[in-house]
Amino acid sequence: MSEPLLSTKSTRNFSARSLFFVIFAFAISAAQEKARSEPFFLQNGDRVLFYGDSITAQRYYTRDVEDFVLTRYPELKVDFFNAGVPGDTVYGGYTGDTAKRLQRDVYPIMPTVVTVMLGMNDPGYVPFDEHILDVFKTGYTTLIADLTNRLPQVRLTLIASSPYDEVTHGTDFPGLSQTVQRYGMFVKQLAHERHERFANFNDALDAVLHAAVRENKSYAALLIPDRIHPSETAQWVMAQELMQTWHASPEVSRVELDAALGKVSATRNADVSQVELTSSGISWAELEHALPLPFSNDNPMLQFTRQAANLEALDQEILQVRGLVASRYNLKIDDKSVAELTRDQLTNGVNLALLSTPMLDQANGIDWLEERKTKLDAARFSLEGEMPSTPGGLEAARTLRSAEEQVTAEQREKAQPKSHRFALVAIGRSQ
Repeated sequence: MSEPLLSTKSTRNFSARSLFFVIFAFAISAAQEKARSEPFFLQNGDRVLFYGDSITAQRYYTRDVEDFVLTRYPELKVDFFNAGVPGDTVYGGYTGDTAKRLQRDVYPIMPTVVTVMLGMNDPGYVPFDEHILDVFKTGYTTLIADLTNRLPQVRLTLIASSPYDEVTHGTDFPGLSQTVQRYGMFVKQLAHERHERFANFNDALDAVLHAAVRENKSYAALLIPDRIHPSETAQWVMAQELMQTWHASPEVSRVELDAALGKVSATRNADVSQVELTSSGISWAELEHALPLPFSNDNPMLQFTRQAANLEALDQEILQVRGLVASRYNLKIDDKSVAELTRDQLTNGVNLALLSTPMLDQANGIDWLEERKTKLDAARFSLEGEMPSTPGGLEAARTLRSAEEQVTAEQREKAQPKSHRFALVAIGRSQ
């Protein structure tokens, strides 16, 4: 059996990192430090609306963001709404022009936070044309002005669209990748001029594409399989970028113990009690105030993406134990074996978020509910936006929204922290 993935200091299964990836990792680390020093962007009672095209309508990165907030900030009550429409541009699309979209999909929600991601469809899938870019600039500026005029207190996050992938498997529209980047640079400029938040999905995912293709070309090509729509796993990269933009805490928890003294050395976002030295190790009770992200350890594509994007950087559930005597230990949580760890690994710090723990099981249960909710939401939005004249459709939409609210309440209940009993038992001694 292979050794489980451990802390950021542990040996990874990837081959040697390129200089490019090292620089990328340093950038992630810097973002972590900034997140620790600034408050989280979302506040209790916020209503967050995601506005965009088919990439938003997939409900992948938006689902990941909801999972992140539910597991990392279980005390916050934040509601999320998806207003992504396939094929949409800054002027709207097949469900109506922008004015109709805003009136139908945005204003009734009364959001306090709106994210806007457009720019994949706007270039028209033709060679770069300065006139088309000018049309995009005018439409985007008008969209933002309309939003803020109607919702003067809204907090915006403008997003550079995810890339058109010409890195991993050729192209159907040569040069479109660079064109989409140019559109994103306008969005960045506008955000700067308006003092709004800006998230660069394009750069974040493009960096991962370049790093991933060096590691495994076959897997890298699956990150954006049709060159336009990032896969479910790849959209965790986009969610990570948004969480960093919002200064989300990178830590689930941190617990440091001194096994020689049987004492707690330090804790962050966790309560530790009932520390006991035993004949074979040490045990304690631990209540963490957050949960790890719901990453399946059985999904090889997700594991590949997690390593290529260093998603671990925002999923730190660190256990560090010094003063241990034996060379190897069995980590048990609630009397169940979780992993065999060396003394050196525990001394340096183990990231429990990478292990199959009861806390991960709890997080996965929340994500299962999130998947149910996104399906309900997609059906409701289709009735309201795509087929509003369907007989009985609006009544059905209200029923679906009520069901969504019930699932949300269940998620919040299941996200609440639970206490667990931890034990480190020396291997080769009485267990």
